[in-house]
Amino acid sequence: RNQLMKLVLALLSTTSPVRAFSTNASRSAPTMLIPRSPSEVQLEIKDPVDPTALAQSRSILDELRPPSARSCDPAALLSIASRLGDIPSQDTSYVVDGERCRAAFDGLTDEERSTLVAIHARIKAFAEAQRRSVGDVSVDIPGGKAGQTVSPCRAAGCYAPGGRYPLPSSVLMTVVTARAAGCPHVVLASPRPAPVTLAAAHVAGADLVLCVGGAQAVGAMAYGVPPHRLND
Repeated sequence: RNQLMKLVLALLSTTSPVRAFSTNASRSAPTMLIPRSPSEVQLEIKDPVDPTALAQSRSILDELRPPSARSCDPAALLSIASRLGDIPSQDTSYVVDGERCRAAFDGLTDEERSTLVAIHARIKAFAEAQRRSVGDVSVDIPGGKAGQTVSPCRAAGCYAPGGRYPLPSSVLMTVVTARAAGCPHVVLASPRPAPVTLAAAHVAGADLVLCVGGAQAVGAMAYGVPPHRLND
């Protein structure tokens, strides 16, 4: 207790040297902490993106969209999706239309369908209330007016992770929100989508499902894949 009190007093004192005491049995030999000024402390700034992941993503995007093109090459997207396991093979389409999504919904159990519909209603109610809370504003100022205009983007791209554990919740929370915002065109990307993922896309109102993931999915939605438009 005495040692702890000495340490507290040292820390509170502006003139006393700061000492750190070992917690082992040898308490008689404190170790002096070396004072440092702010100029001596180096700020470590790390790249927020892993360099390897960034290089891989750039390589995929370069392959996806040729330098002279404005949109993605459909053949390149099909090749990448097949190579990276988004789709079984290049003979499989990476596009799922609304009819297949409706069929996936019809193939669920009654409980699964009612659950998706109930969750959709809850998310939609909140998203629409949230949209109503943000509106156009205009105020008079000397020399003119100042304000804001809130408008939806023309096309929204949404993403739902694929894999062993489908996340239909990601579909609902993104597609329903885009619809509530007033986006006229909504695309969902999800690699190897499970039936429940496609069913959620139907309930949420997605116009199109791209069976791709990762950098190729983001690139396909951002650049557009003919005949499908790009997403804002």
